[in-house]
Amino acid sequence: MSTHTQPEQTTLAAGEQPLGAVAVRVLCDFAARGGDLDLRFTPSPTGIDGIEGHATVTARRGPGYQREVPLSGLCRGLRIQGRADGWDPDARRLEEIKTHRGDPSLIRPNRQALHWAQARVYGWMLCEQLGFDGLDIALVYYDIDSGRETVLSEHHTAPSLREFVDGLCERYAGWALQEREHRAARDAALRALAFPHPAFRPGQRELAASVYRAHRDGRALLAEAPTGIGKTIATLFGALRALPLRATDRLCYLTARTTGRALALGGLRQLGAEQSLPLRVVEHRAREQACEHPDKACHGDACPLARGFYDRLPAARLEAARARWLNHEALRRIAADHGICPYYLGQELLRWSDVAVGDYHHVFDPGAAWLALAEEDGRSVALLVDEAHHLIGRARDMHSAELDPADFQALR
Repeated sequence: MSTHTQPEQTTLAAGEQPLGAVAVRVLCDFAARGGDLDLRFTPSPTGIDGIEGHATVTARRGPGYQREVPLSGLCRGLRIQGRADGWDPDARRLEEIKTHRGDPSLIRPNRQALHWAQARVYGWMLCEQLGFDGLDIALVYYDIDSGRETVLSEHHTAPSLREFVDGLCERYAGWALQEREHRAARDAALRALAFPHPAFRPGQRELAASVYRAHRDGRALLAEAPTGIGKTIATLFGALRALPLRATDRLCYLTARTTGRALALGGLRQLGAEQSLPLRVVEHRAREQACEHPDKACHGDACPLARGFYDRLPAARLEAARARWLNHEALRRIAADHGICPYYLGQELLRWSDVAVGDYHHVFDPGAAWLALAEEDGRSVALLVDEAHHLIGRARDMHSAELDPADFQALR
């Protein structure tokens, strides 16, 4: 099988309605997680480590081994798609590779169950595509420090994989339908969005139009405007009007200071986001600012808001999605009602947001998650960077290492 082989076209069963595409990761994160939030063991240290680890593992395989195999399948109206890490056609074994540091036996059962879910979905798609009646599926845990592989293997029949994937899709399909309806309402409202004031200030219309054209054409824009022109509302208006034109999933509004975040939320309120506009807005604060129990570690044995987090998340996520206006106070209230962590509820809702408002570091820091998450989910993102002249100094801080003389003194 060539890695460029296109999957066979699958027709919808009678009564099924197309619900759109969903990435394997998104489907499994939504439908296959349970138990506690637990950060004591994180299998993938960094994105770069993960890429290098995958390359090392796949380079060890034989000449017929295939890497990054594109797969797709249709179930309950959902087009599931993704890339399997590796496929050995001679051994008929599909591999899902996870990088980590430390003892793999410390990986929590609910975390490992998520990894197995991803691997089984890829296995189902491969059986569908190639007409197999079954195959071997392996989880390969690669320790990036020692270079050691720990391999867990299972054999699955095609019917058992189909049943497993059908269960995931059954749990996700209702949400997908809701999201499709939300997106249609959002795009229709943004196409008809009117400027919230009777008239533009001098230069404000030109700024809004320039931002609109830049987002429409998918290009960068560096704009400078005098104080008092109303830059926040003008740039938000132009960017939001352009979102439907390129089928952009999310607008990220980045600020250097808390006051900038407040101004952005104020501008969105003026545009109707808190009331009439069907726009899901998430304010994202740093974890230390959002944490309800800063004296406790992020796992179920220490923090009550981490205990059973993923079991209570679905109801909280649904309430938050319907609320739409998700500033810090709203996230905190919804999280408290469901007994879960507000910071990680906000992290989850970022995935389903139309507008995310937060600090520069959420995108530009080397360990930032916003763009990485969007890329993994197959989502498109547009950026608005407020007071961009601050970005130079902040970027130096984010990308510079610190050396403490006291550390050198201690080594003497």
